[in-house]
Amino acid sequence: MKIKNLLAVVAHPDDLEMMGAGSIRKFQKEGVNVHVMILTDGSWMSPNGDVIRSVEEAQNEMELASSLMQYKSCEFFDKKALNLEFSDDLVCEILNRIDKYNIDTILTSWDKDTNRDHRITAEIVMSASRRVPNILMGQINYYMIHFFTPNFYVDITDEWEYKIEALSSFESQWKRTQQDWTEFLDVTSRYYGKAIGVKRAEGFIIKRGKY
Repeated sequence: MKIKNLLAVVAHPDDLEMMGAGSIRKFQKEGVNVHVMILTDGSWMSPNGDVIRSVEEAQNEMELASSLMQYKSCEFFDKKALNLEFSDDLVCEILNRIDKYNIDTILTSWDKDTNRDHRITAEIVMSASRRVPNILMGQINYYMIHFFTPNFYVDITDEWEYKIEALSSFESQWKRTQQDWTEFLDVTSRYYGKAIGVKRAEGFIIKRGKY
């Protein structure tokens, strides 16, 4: 798969780094330009109304991760997390970025993810990407109804520590989920690595394109 200009479209801060920070870093080493769109403001509350991550925290943490990951651009939109809806205005925003950055590859969340925002994001992307030759979907949520079965793998052996550093930028989440995230990613990255004969890998589903 030949990639030059990649657009990552996700619902929340930390989604991209969870599913693909190692691959993104490797692509960048190969000269790929990476642009990021985050469709919500990143804030969310617990069912009892406690603020888990404020808008300010979400954007500050994403700024730190973006600086570390060296994204060419990173944009937030004002939709509310956990309440993302399909909208033509978001489709048009993605279409504008596809044209602006001459995008040949989109990376987004898996369309069968258990998180509704992730599924809606995938739906919006598919509506906006008819002329984009390559579409990759990655796993974010480790609670699954359907089994995630990659058909495209990226060796991230040398990028593993970088991935963990990027995720730790999201301090408001990291302090709650560090053990769960690292256990899940350690197991899956080693498993995907076995599939291609390396120490660690990230896996994706090719929704469109060749490999």
